[in-house]
Amino acid sequence: MNFELYAEEHVPAARAFNERLAAGGVRERLAESPVPKWLPPSGSERLFQEYFVLRDGAAVRGAYVLKHQPFLVAGEAVTIADYRFPISEGRSDPHFALVGLLTLKDALRRQPLLFGLGAGGFDEPVSRLLKNTRFRLVACPFFFRVNHPNRFFRHITFLRGRRAVRLALDAAAFSGLGWVGIRLANVVKTRVLPDASDYVAEPVSTFGHWADQVWEAAKQEYALIAVRDRPLLDVLYPERETRFERLKVTRRGRPVGWAVLLDTPMKTHRQFGDMRVGSVVDCLATPGEETAVIHVATRHLVRAGVDLIVSNQLHDSWVRAFRNEGYFQGPSNFIFAASPRLAERINPFETSYRRVHMTRGDGDGPINL
Repeated sequence: MNFELYAEEHVPAARAFNERLAAGGVRERLAESPVPKWLPPSGSERLFQEYFVLRDGAAVRGAYVLKHQPFLVAGEAVTIADYRFPISEGRSDPHFALVGLLTLKDALRRQPLLFGLGAGGFDEPVSRLLKNTRFRLVACPFFFRVNHPNRFFRHITFLRGRRAVRLALDAAAFSGLGWVGIRLANVVKTRVLPDASDYVAEPVSTFGHWADQVWEAAKQEYALIAVRDRPLLDVLYPERETRFERLKVTRRGRPVGWAVLLDTPMKTHRQFGDMRVGSVVDCLATPGEETAVIHVATRHLVRAGVDLIVSNQLHDSWVRAFRNEGYFQGPSNFIFAASPRLAERINPFETSYRRVHMTRGDGDGPINL
């Protein structure tokens, strides 16, 4: 067995691999094109993805993705990689149970400064494998704010699985008590921003030079942060992707931050049902302006009419900003995992991970939102 960069010659074997996975009841699939649809290599970009496949003779037995991206680690500019979408025939055939370990070891050989983001929870097979190979794992807190309580109670599929809970939620919606409770909680939990009128949120189609000013002012506040200068932001959130809402935040005319938002009407979503869900996908601010950025981003989504706003954040300043704005914190299955070599650079990891900036924009992108 050996790993190779995914190429056109591997596509027939990839199709056969997918067929075997489907027959074994596995939902994941290997893309049947070696060129990534998102962030393909171009020879000039600092941010790109590569696919690797595990060859066993003519067959493919596993695959994974590396997303290469420039970061600042303890103030030093380095390129690290996000270990994405590992997939193994061991999921459907125990003869290949070691493929998952082999893919991770190959990824670490190519890039020791490796991280994972998402995973679906600490109990998922990939999370257990990462932990067993001395990765350091922490959950990125999940925040949510309910804007339309009745629709939330009727459509929050994640909570409505049990009959007793479903009846209680329906009662809260029909009686009006749920509406009163949520509205009261929003008022009580939200910290008043005294100078809120000083801030303006301006929708923009692209990031300008002002984004570089924010980046230069903010970057040293983080133990680990992906480079968020203007060129890389325009790669991650290009103008052609009209579903992204980019907000430039100014205070008395001076740029102090930005946020990238989504406004997504869900249909039979496994967690959010048919709600209209707003999300804070990514954000950055000059030090001390995090709460203001979340305040104006929240107001923007509330005026747009979303039922619910969600976000995952890791850095203490952003955790505090969402709490200041009255968001509830729920259980998180969005895991940040740092390889042993990367964790050594974020030292001591036990406390310094709270100065790591991780959002949904740092991993697979805003998938499922």
